[in-house]
Amino acid sequence: MRCRFKVAVITLSALTAAAPVRAQIASSPPPPPGAMTGWQFAITPYVWLPTISANLQANGPRGGSVSTTISASIGDYISDINFGVLVGGVARYDRFSVMTDLVYLNASLTSSVSHLSTVNLGPGPIDIPRSLQLSTGTRLATTVWSLAGGYTLLQGDWGNVDAIAGLRMLAIGSTTNHTLSSDILAPDGTIALSRGGSLDIGKSYFNAIGGVTGRINIPDSKFYLPFYVDAGGGALPFTWQIYGGIAYSAATWADLSVGYRYLTFQNGGSTGVRNLSLGGIILAANFRF
Repeated sequence: MRCRFKVAVITLSALTAAAPVRAQIASSPPPPPGAMTGWQFAITPYVWLPTISANLQANGPRGGSVSTTISASIGDYISDINFGVLVGGVARYDRFSVMTDLVYLNASLTSSVSHLSTVNLGPGPIDIPRSLQLSTGTRLATTVWSLAGGYTLLQGDWGNVDAIAGLRMLAIGSTTNHTLSSDILAPDGTIALSRGGSLDIGKSYFNAIGGVTGRINIPDSKFYLPFYVDAGGGALPFTWQIYGGIAYSAATWADLSVGYRYLTFQNGGSTGVRNLSLGGIILAANFRF
């Protein structure tokens, strides 16, 4: 279960939550009003170093649900990634733009960054003490795919502001094996969770998102301030994201930037992803052609 976080977190050399990709990191500004320059494209590999906070909820082997809590910094999970494919890009024509992003990561995690927190058979949650958890291991495959369109609302020597709208997909497949020192008992004395077993999650979520993105140019310099904000909902009731940073135009075809990005998903009491928050520093290189 926690592997998924790591997946989303370890967005190395790629773009992670699609719509934000172009806007949130350094990107190609729109052409001057009335100037048709044809198609422009940009690719932005970057490194994201977030702290992860999450709660995942799987169907329990005896009914109800079992929750896992994850809290990890970059140093806690960086060595646990098995395989990853990450790629994203942006195409712009005049004031219009299209952004897409695909992230796939497969990872394995141990009990150092995550633990079983509760089991709930219906009447209410039963705590699972960490002192009883001898070992846990999770294998997680995660895919994040995004597609969004944008339109430049305002532009000038000061910079530009674009409106964006699109979708964000989160797909999670995980298997967590656990070993406890004893069974977890329900109030009536029956077994709520056996000392050994396996918990599975297989979920896909599609959310509509909308927001704004752009840049504020710093006068008489090659520096500018990129920004991005979005919010939306759908299969997951609420998700939002914010990014801000400082970028440098190193060449006509490349920018370098550093910033902070925060992304969260909220899902109330449903099984699967109950909540997931990722926040940390981004270092990026943006290439235009």
